Amino acid sequence: MVGNSTETWEKKIRPALSPSAAFGETFFKEHGDRPWAPNEADHRAAVSLHIELVSRVATQPLDYSQGVEEAALNSIFELFGKTRSFCLNNLGCSTFEIVAWHVLNSKVRPFTARWHAISQSGGLRALDTSDEFRAELEVMQQALLDLDKALQLIAGYDGYSTPRASNPLHAGIDEELQLSPVWRPMGLRNGTEELAARERDLVLARRHQYQIDPERRWAAGIALSGGGIRSATFAIGVLAALARRNLLPQFDYISSVSGGGFAAGFLTQLLGGPDNDPRFGLDANKQPFQRDEGESLILRKVRHGASYLSGSFLERLALGTIQAHGIFINLLVITLLISIFAFGEFAISSFIPGNVTSIFLAFLPLAAVSGILIIPLASKTFYCDNKPSFLMSFFGLLFLLPPAVFFLHLFHAGVRYLTGLFVVGTQTSVTYAPVTLGAIVTWLALTISGFVAAGAIISQFNRLRPAFLTVFAVVFLLMTESLFYTFFVDSSPSSGIISAGLAAVILFFLWLFLDINVASLHHYYRAKLSDAFLLRPSGEPADPMNLSTFDGRRALFPIINCALNVPNSKDPVMRGRLSDVFAITPVAAGAGVLGYLETPSWEKSNTNLDLGSTIALSGAAVSPQMGLRTKRYASFWLTALNLRLGIWLSRPGKTSRGPGLWQLVKEMTATADEHGAFLSISDGGHIENLGVYELLKRRCRFIVAVDGENDPTMTFHALTNLQRLAYIDFGIVLDLNLDDLRLGEAGYSRSHFQLCRIFYPQAPDQVSREIGYLLYIKLSLTGNEGEYLRRYKLDEPTFPHHSTADQFFSEIQFEAYRSLGEHVGEKLFLPAIIGPLDQKDVPLEEWFRCLGHSLLRPMPSSQRAHQTVQSSSNAE
Repeated sequence: MVGNSTETWEKKIRPALSPSAAFGETFFKEHGDRPWAPNEADHRAAVSLHIELVSRVATQPLDYSQGVEEAALNSIFELFGKTRSFCLNNLGCSTFEIVAWHVLNSKVRPFTARWHAISQSGGLRALDTSDEFRAELEVMQQALLDLDKALQLIAGYDGYSTPRASNPLHAGIDEELQLSPVWRPMGLRNGTEELAARERDLVLARRHQYQIDPERRWAAGIALSGGGIRSATFAIGVLAALARRNLLPQFDYISSVSGGGFAAGFLTQLLGGPDNDPRFGLDANKQPFQRDEGESLILRKVRHGASYLSGSFLERLALGTIQAHGIFINLLVITLLISIFAFGEFAISSFIPGNVTSIFLAFLPLAAVSGILIIPLASKTFYCDNKPSFLMSFFGLLFLLPPAVFFLHLFHAGVRYLTGLFVVGTQTSVTYAPVTLGAIVTWLALTISGFVAAGAIISQFNRLRPAFLTVFAVVFLLMTESLFYTFFVDSSPSSGIISAGLAAVILFFLWLFLDINVASLHHYYRAKLSDAFLLRPSGEPADPMNLSTFDGRRALFPIINCALNVPNSKDPVMRGRLSDVFAITPVAAGAGVLGYLETPSWEKSNTNLDLGSTIALSGAAVSPQMGLRTKRYASFWLTALNLRLGIWLSRPGKTSRGPGLWQLVKEMTATADEHGAFLSISDGGHIENLGVYELLKRRCRFIVAVDGENDPTMTFHALTNLQRLAYIDFGIVLDLNLDDLRLGEAGYSRSHFQLCRIFYPQAPDQVSREIGYLLYIKLSLTGNEGEYLRRYKLDEPTFPHHSTADQFFSEIQFEAYRSLGEHVGEKLFLPAIIGPLDQKDVPLEEWFRCLGHSLLRPMPSSQRAHQTVQSSSNAE
């Protein structure tokens, strides 16, 4: 077949092509006047290359989470070899040669040359590096599509053309999005209806202020994880990227834990506090995230407070005094209790005739005979209704008490011998120097000093730590008791009685007047956090607001998560968990095992429970009781050394005094529960460190979780722990696929984020579950970060997972984590992910739709069809 000789290339080719995609003005200026006359060799070569194009990735869309970029690059590079072979096999195909080599050399060769070098260096292994590859690939693919159209013109027939419409796999994601969960303020549990209505009103006030559809039946939330100042700084960077797209006003909740609460508290005080400045808000054109020539003044203030625990010499001296006072009080209580026990032992032994050894030896045959005689009764009387009987307890004491007393007296004798305080008298007697109170005080001081020194060494060996702490505590208690016992033996009867009576009087005084919250480090921690993060619009420190006064019009509804420590709870739900999520909001505070009461009642019973105290409690990482991490072998020493950032909250309406000796004993022994007038509260990360738990309870449709926890090996403890709690407590299934976030051979992740489905359980009258989405953003590196972060990684190999104990960030360190957060946030809006969405004003629902298209695999067709049936029934 030969073309029409009167028809030119420009008239034949230009109408079928995209404007300037592959054949621009330069091409038509050089070849446009040629007569259109392809020959048989052109036809054969054009058909061959056409088949290669429509069957390769060269012209196929490559979704963000699908395909391998290296394979796509190799497939495109192979077009050069294929085209050479077609030219050699079809000599004389001049029309084909001009058209094909024009596109390959002008459009494809620069693409392959640039990306081949990057691919060889491993740059394409990171998904957020491949975004640029995909963007350029899409432009280059359009040129190849134009080439394919020209080839079909040369071949003289209309063959298969690659469709450029939307991916058919996206239809499944669009169907899922119709299964929106219905918003449940407060979780809408029985007894919370009135509190839920108040929460709803505050959320609707913000929607009205920012002109968000008040009728939408779904909710969205942001969760900021624990991790101290590291997490707070990373979160600020991510929030800035969301604010730049006008996304922040479209969220309803900001739920925070520990360090994430620093950032959430900052926004809550600034936008929901009493200072109403029209320059500040959640909009892209409002402070604090709007940038002009530089960072906003108030964020500079936050940056300045990054080393928030630093202080002047007088502050450090005051902190040392507070800590020393706390240690003194706690050791005093321990000493007084031991001394009274030792006096009781001394008093009882004084009334027993004979020595302890002879009594113990006489008891052995009695115990043997008794043990034999009660064998016939044991199976019938030791258990009643599957519980130990009184008889069992009685015989237990009968058998165990005398040996315990015997070995205790042996220990006393050993202690006296080891003191070395004796003078050899006659050959038949040894005279010991009496034990004085001064010797006991010296022993206590040396013991604590030795413990601190030995503990610093043993702490490096995780497996030795439990044994060391347990043995040292037992030895410390036994030695101290022995010294007091010996003191009472050596003292005159009147001196012993006076000493024991004085100890009892002091204990009684402490019982009446001691408030153990006063000696806690919580107050110093609260003050430093408040000064650094709770600011007025002017940048000056604000008086921390009471959450009950929260103005919901301009700020996201805050949920601040703490841990309610109940290691001694008998509730089956708490067995093994040792704690529950204690959530504090402007409306209510409480936990599932405890119930919920309105926030003003908590503030009335705890006069210092303001926003500063709340975020300090949420970040009380070091406490004798630490939720899931509670270790009874460590609780004694954490209490004795006053390492207590948490406090005891007074249950509303129960008492007017503060927590005292009984609560201190519960801390030492890790035996707190949900009953009584006081509740032990500590870091929310002790139960759930991601902050998503309360958002799931409210059935949020869209959740953005910013995970800044310390996780250098990428084991995702916070997320998998949430997965477990969500299923046990709510029947919610988190569908996770974290492969792209795991560390590769080079120590980098492939991506910074992943989108996960949330399958909410269906009600009895529903056919299927509701589906929500969790965008999980992980503190991570992919290797394609800017030079500043690369350089900082060289200087600080532990970046981006510095220890949470490091709460003294320099400006360089602060900027590294903030910059990484903003870098990750910007990657969420790559054209390769969200397509043509407007970058300045992104609708939340459409953003998640695009994320779903790029990051999710469609569910199996059978499951999707099942969901569609439910969607149709809901529409009816």
